[in-house]
Amino acid sequence: MPLMMSPMTKSFQVSPSGLSLFKDCPRCFWLEKVRYIKRPRGIFPSLPGGMDRVIKLYFDGFRSKGTLPPELASREEFRGLCLYKDLAQLERWRDWKTGLEYFENGGRLFGALDDLLVAGDVCVPFDYKTKGLPTSEEDATKYYQTQLDCYALMLEANGMKTAGYGFLLYYSPREVEENGRVIFEIQPIRIGTDIERARSYFRRSAAVCEGPAPAASANCEYCGWLNKFRK
Repeated sequence: MPLMMSPMTKSFQVSPSGLSLFKDCPRCFWLEKVRYIKRPRGIFPSLPGGMDRVIKLYFDGFRSKGTLPPELASREEFRGLCLYKDLAQLERWRDWKTGLEYFENGGRLFGALDDLLVAGDVCVPFDYKTKGLPTSEEDATKYYQTQLDCYALMLEANGMKTAGYGFLLYYSPREVEENGRVIFEIQPIRIGTDIERARSYFRRSAAVCEGPAPAASANCEYCGWLNKFRK
């Protein structure tokens, strides 16, 4: 059954990263959404943002040519796929202010998309990641499953048919050549998507905001620190 939201949750808004926080610790999520108390964080590095910017420019160059970059075109898992051609639309989806949205009972799920692959009229969410070392499918799924699920849900809500999977493209530094040129390891990881799973997390997270503070996750280091501090 659809979740019936009270007047408070009619203004409920959440992003894929917010749902990841909900999965990690419902109490920290509740504190952020209801009491406006966010988890503390250190200095945010600017390098990932810079990488994201130049990777998008790189892919946009191939988009204008109607081809994939050669390092992807030669891989079997990308056979039959091409980059989404409408750059103007993609630029809107890349912006948090004009990005993808999904609405239900007054609540809003929103997010900014890195890129999109298509095969005919079917689309595949495509996101760039940077990491210090090559990763594993298990690790990628643990941290980014919800993000890809949400992208699929929002794309479907915008009238686009999704393929039931998405791609993460990891860039990790391999070596430094002369003149400071950094060579990166490229690692694509395919992850299945489930729009009903995303919808379920969206509804459950909204419902949590209706009640009292939930119990902290047993593995939450923030709530664990607070409990020790109180003792």
